[in-house]
Amino acid sequence: MIGLGTWVTTVNMMIFKGDITVVISDKDGEYDIDFQLPDKLKDVKIRTYDIVENGNTLKGKGEITMLPGKELEAEVTFDGDTFTGVLRIPFMKRTIELKNGHKIAD
Repeated sequence: MIGLGTWVTTVNMMIFKGDITVVISDKDGEYDIDFQLPDKLKDVKIRTYDIVENGNTLKGKGEITMLPGKELEAEVTFDGDTFTGVLRIPFMKRTIELKNGHKIAD
């Protein structure tokens, strides 16, 4: 499994601009992804699914509580203790870059 650990990335979205912490762990051979969001987003829940590993890249889908029934897509490529990635919001035809991705803990 790739990308296990605690990571921080910077996002610039309409609803939030700043850093988000993501914990990627192994749960019985499947990826478990936990988003630790800032207090202003404390009521937002994110569910991830269809996580696929391809080389040093993880791709997956998700839903957030503020957009029920709307699917999001993410792709993250790891390079040591850093990563680059994108979050796609197909129904809005938007792509958000995940910037300055770096590991903060194993």
